[in-house]
Amino acid sequence: MFKTMFKKLHLQLTVFCTLVTGSILLAMTCACLAVLHADTSRQSFASFEKNVSSMISYLENQPVISHPWLLELERDRHFQVFITDGDTPLFFNTLHHPTEVLRLFALAEQQAGLREQNRKVTETATFALDQEDGYYASVSVIPREGDPLRVTTLYPLADEKALARRQDLLFLAASAAALLLLAVFSWFFTRRMLLPMEESRRRQTEFVAAASHEMRSPLTVILSSLSAMQNAPVQKQQQFAANIQEEGHRMERLISDMLSLANADSGHWSFHPSQVEPDTFLLEIYERYLPQARERSIQLDISLPYGSVLPQKWDLDRMTQVMEILLENALSYTPAQGRIGLNLSQKREKTVIQVADNGPGIPDDKKELIFERFYRMDAAHHDKKHFGLGLCIAREMVRLHRGEIHVEDTPGGGACFVILLPMGRSS
Repeated sequence: MFKTMFKKLHLQLTVFCTLVTGSILLAMTCACLAVLHADTSRQSFASFEKNVSSMISYLENQPVISHPWLLELERDRHFQVFITDGDTPLFFNTLHHPTEVLRLFALAEQQAGLREQNRKVTETATFALDQEDGYYASVSVIPREGDPLRVTTLYPLADEKALARRQDLLFLAASAAALLLLAVFSWFFTRRMLLPMEESRRRQTEFVAAASHEMRSPLTVILSSLSAMQNAPVQKQQQFAANIQEEGHRMERLISDMLSLANADSGHWSFHPSQVEPDTFLLEIYERYLPQARERSIQLDISLPYGSVLPQKWDLDRMTQVMEILLENALSYTPAQGRIGLNLSQKREKTVIQVADNGPGIPDDKKELIFERFYRMDAAHHDKKHFGLGLCIAREMVRLHRGEIHVEDTPGGGACFVILLPMGRSS
């Protein structure tokens, strides 16, 4: 069910991200094309004006207009030129221009609106031809002795429009390729974004299942003991009552641990720092657990720095609970005649605390799993004092101090838990 839900969400997020980024990309592409077209149009018109000005300057200083020059002009600059000397068109006009082009010349003359009344200087009108998409036009009146020379020039924009269409297609192809890449990126990006949520959901489901399993056992014992007490003799009733009390305390510890983790997840864990001397703190922990170690025929050692140890800002209750968890685990897994060592050092801006034992050790593939909730090396759950939450709680408390905890192999066999805390932790 949850896998289907996350797959559907993954697909929806991918489509959403692709549509949003694609819309932005399309809008930016259209804006760039609009700016490019406008700039190209301005440059094209400016170039047309410059070429027309150059042509008119030449005509102003030439008494004779040759057909070869006009042919070269039309070929090199893609102009179409219509020249009249007074009211007489040049023979070149009717020889080289079809009827449709002659109509465009007449339209340009009409739009220019230039009259030839007593002109002493050349006057030129340059414009985009109305009613005909794809032409620039220019009409010039050049005063001369006798009748003025009238020059009408057309510049077809077909080649430039074809180039603009190719540019548009190139931009659109690039945008389509970019959109495809964005879709692929969105697919992987949203997948990576959903992975923590999916993992969190998986962990939550496993946590609920494990918690239900752990709570079912003491409840079963309590209910069965209550049922048996009804018909049991007085001596047996006391035994059943003791069982009920023991399982009740076990449930209390489990609920307390679960509440601690819930507070850690919600960020509601309180932190009350105080000035703590690490060597004194570790020595007190050592003295507290020394009797238990002796009862189990386990040697408990401590190693402290010879020099002075810098005081630290720790939450004393939290750090005490961390050490209790580590030492209770060590006592549980260390066999009789075994050894547990406590070590303290300060180096490289870190306070380092080590709890090492010579028990069975922890395989490399389990070194991270042991910090998971409800994970226990004892898969059969024979040890009813531990629920598999202690190390997880210890890690959260160490993180509350901005530190870290990990496990290493003890030389010769066993596990060594290492706590690294930054120096000078402030509130």
